[in-house]
Amino acid sequence: MRVQTGEVTAIDPSNGTARVKMEEQDGKVSAPLSILYRGTLKNKDYWMPKIGEDVLCIFTKQSEGFIIGAFYSDGAAPPRTDPEKRCMEFEDGSFIEYDVKAHTLFLKIEGELNIETKGTVTINGQTLTPGGNTSTE
Repeated sequence: MRVQTGEVTAIDPSNGTARVKMEEQDGKVSAPLSILYRGTLKNKDYWMPKIGEDVLCIFTKQSEGFIIGAFYSDGAAPPRTDPEKRCMEFEDGSFIEYDVKAHTLFLKIEGELNIETKGTVTINGQTLTPGGNTSTE
């Protein structure tokens, strides 16, 4: 088993795989590598690395292996540096941030926000109307 870093050169979203250029192997491009997810059966997680993204790979055989994640480097800094915040930032400028210390969830959506439910949406607390007026309904 070996661990290597590399740069994504191609992705295959339908198979959940990507090819990676390994600088440690004179720029050799890997066979398609499976991407690890946090769930794939009943609770599913999905993400695809971007072309050019730095990733960490683990190889179980000569050419078979997995992309176990991406990492921040000189060219890509973390979007936040506060250990009390969890954040997902998207390339269009949208982001989701939860501050554990302040108990605050912040959403910035560059497009529409659609909520679909088979149940009830309950809002407790003050709400603001589009004009900035406060409502306690």
